[in-house]
Amino acid sequence: MPILFLLAALGNQLTFDTRQQGNTYTIVPVATLAQECECRVKLTAMSSGASGQSNSSQSSTVLIKANQPTPLSQMQLTLSAGDSITIMVSVTDGKEIHLEKQWASPGQI
Repeated sequence: MPILFLLAALGNQLTFDTRQQGNTYTIVPVATLAQECECRVKLTAMSSGASGQSNSSQSSTVLIKANQPTPLSQMQLTLSAGDSITIMVSVTDGKEIHLEKQWASPGQI
């Protein structure tokens, strides 16, 4: 049975489709799972810049079909010099699927 869990884990991916035009970024987190899942998705954005710091988060339940890349959200951000943002995405079914991935604006570690 552990081999089946390993194969399922290898088939599960969380990626970011990121496009940049000037200082505007479009970020789309995409989940691809080996099995269909009604998963809880949580998005957290932490930003800082000349105007201060901000943290925001949202969560929802999303049906992700097996082996179909599923966009989870779309965010459009305009960054000025000195701004930084980190986006954390987590996907879980509360049992076997637990994915987490982070995107950071250029220049961040």
